[in-house]
Amino acid sequence: MTRQLRACALSSRFEPLTAVPDDPARARLGVVRFAGTSFNPVVRAGHPELTVFLADDDTCGFAEVWTSSRGVESGEHKAIAYAHDGEYLFCAGRIPPCDEHTYAGRLAFRAALELVGKLGYHHVFRMWNYLQDLNPQSYREFLLGQAEAFAKRPVTWSGLTAATVVGSRGGGIAFHFLACRTGMPITIIAPSGARGVYVDGRLYFSAPTLDDAEELMSAANLANWGVDDGFGLHDITSLKIYARQPGDLSLARFEAATRLDRETSVACLQVTLLQEEHAVEFEGIAG
Repeated sequence: MTRQLRACALSSRFEPLTAVPDDPARARLGVVRFAGTSFNPVVRAGHPELTVFLADDDTCGFAEVWTSSRGVESGEHKAIAYAHDGEYLFCAGRIPPCDEHTYAGRLAFRAALELVGKLGYHHVFRMWNYLQDLNPQSYREFLLGQAEAFAKRPVTWSGLTAATVVGSRGGGIAFHFLACRTGMPITIIAPSGARGVYVDGRLYFSAPTLDDAEELMSAANLANWGVDDGFGLHDITSLKIYARQPGDLSLARFEAATRLDRETSVACLQVTLLQEEHAVEFEGIAG
């Protein structure tokens, strides 16, 4: 299968919160709304929708829309909203504010992974965690519960290298993830520490700078992990920029506008980052 055909199977784009247009050629696999409030995930119009509190108000927010070229089935399982297309599964959940992050994380992910196993999508390859009042201790506690849930299920997970964690403005812990049925995810790490996962001809990555992202996705670095492929910044199809301060966000937005293809879908968020030494984090998809 060529890269072009693979890219058609699963893709994401950013749209305004209001009047998100439908694409008659593609089905929605999931929608993540970055808004001025938070809501539990729901199935709406045949796809799961998760609202994360990461904007000043809804006028400043946006929606990340995951679509598939295949037909999609959706549903809910123990407060987990999901949709799948035969090869890819999108799951979303929310844990209300609490002090028992390990217990709550274990409970939520047991339900999610029970669903993953039941539907036959045994490879979780990309995950997003949005934590209210994010700090190293709260994330360690949550991650422990998450890991305990994975240990009890026959599901593969590439761990931190394929997970994004940022601080939300409220609403407890929101999370969503992608899993595949037949693809074999490969964890990729660059000498700079940039990280990602390669699956089905695409690289899902996270990096503190675009230079680090470019190094991560290069053919030379992918070859170190047994992958016969390679990408450049022009191959990035969607990119989220997370930054601590407005000034850092503006600089990162300008850099993306000057270095990426003009067709790349780009969105920006001011957030709390887990790594104190990083002012910015770039997260996206190449291929």
